[in-house]
Amino acid sequence: MSHVAELVVLQEIDAEGAAARAALASVEARLLGDDELDEARRTLITVEAERAAILSSQRKLEAEVERLNDRIAPEEKRLYDGSVRNPKELTGIQHELELLKTTRGHHEDALVEVLDRAEAVDRQHSEAQRSVAALEERWSHAQEELRLEARRLADAITRIDQRREAQKAKVPPRLLATYEDLRARKGGTAVARVRGNTCSGCRISIPDALRSRALAGVVVAQCPSCERILHA
Repeated sequence: MSHVAELVVLQEIDAEGAAARAALASVEARLLGDDELDEARRTLITVEAERAAILSSQRKLEAEVERLNDRIAPEEKRLYDGSVRNPKELTGIQHELELLKTTRGHHEDALVEVLDRAEAVDRQHSEAQRSVAALEERWSHAQEELRLEARRLADAITRIDQRREAQKAKVPPRLLATYEDLRARKGGTAVARVRGNTCSGCRISIPDALRSRALAGVVVAQCPSCERILHA
């Protein structure tokens, strides 16, 4: 096999290695986390925060209603137990009671709204918890599969690297250095096939004499436009 043909094999091995490394990088990126699970957890945190805020509002309103009841009860007692006989004072008590009861009514209405909202948020909280639990279970299984795939790819890369080292030994050092330089500069493609009268790497026409040398494969021929090594 000619040296150029050996480079073609080396490039195929390198392409296989690049694909395996890209696949491994993708698997490792997926192992960093699950977007759907992260979103479900954020939703749960948001619902829990709203639930806590509603509970705080509920407690404040309940405390305020209780405080108003504590103020209303003795005033009603004074109004009806006969201990106050002064008409002006009785009118004042009645007015105060009306204000207190109106305020209490507003708080009770607000409390009903809060309790209704609390019931809805409790349902959302339960749904969010179930969603997180289901996604966590799915993610746990997915992680196992991804770790297995990562190990498989890592093993494959090791074998590919071993094949690459063996193949490199079949190429003269100077030609190998040219190949490595071109591979680094040309997006991983150092060797290009001659298709008709053009280089498949850059798709620019090549001279007939150069084409003949490339097809013969006896000497190394490089594309005058992109510098890639040409092969039949």
